[in-house]
Amino acid sequence: MSAPSALAVGHRFADTPLAVLGAQDVAAYAEASGDHNPIHLDETAARAAGLPGTIVHGMLIMGRFEGAIRSWLPQADIKGLQSRFVKPLAVGDGITIGGRIARVRPLAGGDTELLVRLTIANGAGAMICIGEAVLHLPADG
Repeated sequence: MSAPSALAVGHRFADTPLAVLGAQDVAAYAEASGDHNPIHLDETAARAAGLPGTIVHGMLIMGRFEGAIRSWLPQADIKGLQSRFVKPLAVGDGITIGGRIARVRPLAGGDTELLVRLTIANGAGAMICIGEAVLHLPADG
């Protein structure tokens, strides 16, 4: 069986709003990653760097793509993920992830490969990140 017919080029997945990324999330990520850059943790340092306040680590934001993909297509195997940040996300702001199928390609054995274009907007709806994921869907899923 191939990918369900709803999964055609142009199909949009429901926007996925996620919880606010607060100072506690950023501090925990800094500790886990070892990235203690003060623009993420210290208001004064962030302002001195020309930012309006502390900002969320880019990799913490990018990591949220996986959860959205898993909610849309739990059977998918993520083969590749890339992103580009358009603007920083303020600590304490929420995000919404969107996705649209850009390519559907049959694979050997009946599996299907999808190229999904991804977006992340901040709480005000301004785009902060764009990306792409290459997903493989099993023939039996």
